[in-house]
Amino acid sequence: MPETLTYQTTAEADAYVAAHYRTNSKARTTWDALSEEDKGILLANACESIEGLPFTGRKAQWQQPFAFPRLPQQYGRPQVVPDKVKAAQVELALWAMQDADGESAKRQELQAQGVQSFSIGDLSESYGTTGAAASQPAALLCLKSAALLRGFLSGGYAVC
Repeated sequence: MPETLTYQTTAEADAYVAAHYRTNSKARTTWDALSEEDKGILLANACESIEGLPFTGRKAQWQQPFAFPRLPQQYGRPQVVPDKVKAAQVELALWAMQDADGESAKRQELQAQGVQSFSIGDLSESYGTTGAAASQPAALLCLKSAALLRGFLSGGYAVC
């Protein structure tokens, strides 16, 4: 498999999963059963999703391939990718792995099309009226990933 650029290697991701998930957890057993190629694909997709987020500051070096390390957050500190960003990538990969049938993506697509609720037999879902979730990147739909990245994201408000 060609080398893909990500914040985490599959070996590093394996170590993270082993350190953060019990041996009998569904996430860990499913991750451990994946091929190296599938793990690499999940990590690359997670990295790509993270790269699309609006981070504060700027790249530490203009020619670096990814958003991290960043300035000014890391002035005076080693210019490395923060552990929280690496953890967020693995958490997002695990989240995507567990959503293999694409249910979250299907729901996002419905919301993007303006669907606010639907019913099938006894099942019904409502998405609210704002449609904010429809525009959320995958990295923010994964709650663990979003929490880990929160301190690096740009905040703001509308200015008239």
